[in-house]
Amino acid sequence: MKVGILTSGGDSSGMNAAIRSAVRTAKDKNIQIIGFIQGLKGILDDKFVELDDRSVSGIIEKGGTFLQSSREPRFFDYQYRKIAYQKLNQNGIDWLIIIGGNGSFNAAHKFITESNIKVVGITGTIDNDIYGTEYTLGYDTALNTATQAIDKIRDTAYSFGRIFIVEVMGRDYGLLPLDIAFATGSELVLIPEYKIPTKTIAQKVHLYKSKGKKHVIIVLSEGYCSAFELEKELSPLLKGYSQEYELKICVLGHIQRGGAPTSYDRIFGTLSGQKAIELIVEDKNGYFIGLKNNKIQPIEIELAVKNKKSLEHSLVSLLEEISI
Repeated sequence: MKVGILTSGGDSSGMNAAIRSAVRTAKDKNIQIIGFIQGLKGILDDKFVELDDRSVSGIIEKGGTFLQSSREPRFFDYQYRKIAYQKLNQNGIDWLIIIGGNGSFNAAHKFITESNIKVVGITGTIDNDIYGTEYTLGYDTALNTATQAIDKIRDTAYSFGRIFIVEVMGRDYGLLPLDIAFATGSELVLIPEYKIPTKTIAQKVHLYKSKGKKHVIIVLSEGYCSAFELEKELSPLLKGYSQEYELKICVLGHIQRGGAPTSYDRIFGTLSGQKAIELIVEDKNGYFIGLKNNKIQPIEIELAVKNKKSLEHSLVSLLEEISI
């Protein structure tokens, strides 16, 4: 049996742990593993390498993905997808392990419904936004990276009595910004699911300051708006309350994606890679490795593709209640 493995879309720490585990588990079962370079692009451009237990040595502690990744627009064109299917068949690839987020799982679903290629998915996204699973690979590392950064920002915010807008990732789903805000004791979180008038934000900041807060941290999801847009609207409103209110910006950006994976992401990646090979041996096509009731188990990819995770507004309110 020959199995292809690739990482697609945005990278997340722990992907290397999953690749390493899948390759070494496959070796024990006499399964050949082919790694495609730069994700789906590697299939179309014939960029691949055979992987063995030595080729995945020394990668469990590294962030990113040693197979590299890409966002491949050609795959949205059915004519190119047909080429991809043909190339996999020509190379004798029976199965694909696709590691990625929602976009990657949409691609996986197309393989399943349009071709004879069988697929197992492994979650790999810092957003933790895949429906059906409680956790996605890389989330803990991203959360900890942002938490450590804001802890440092808080030191200078306190020293100068400043108000900080810290822009973090979370384009379409606000769980990461929300958890960052909880973990750092931030006063406000702004997420795409629940938008409020800028005037209301200014009122909340003024309330915190009037209650004796020396500084205020606003965690801003990139999907809400940019920090610069918010600063432009918010700054004059704050000055209307007090000329001493000083507003600063920090955009964490892609620092959240990189870095050595936490112990949890190394373990979750390792268990996910092992489970993926197990599903292949059991001929369970169309599943991804998820976490339900704190247990790693297979979940239908179609379920993730056709549904969307949601957040409760009560969590945002709770954050503000305990921040006063």
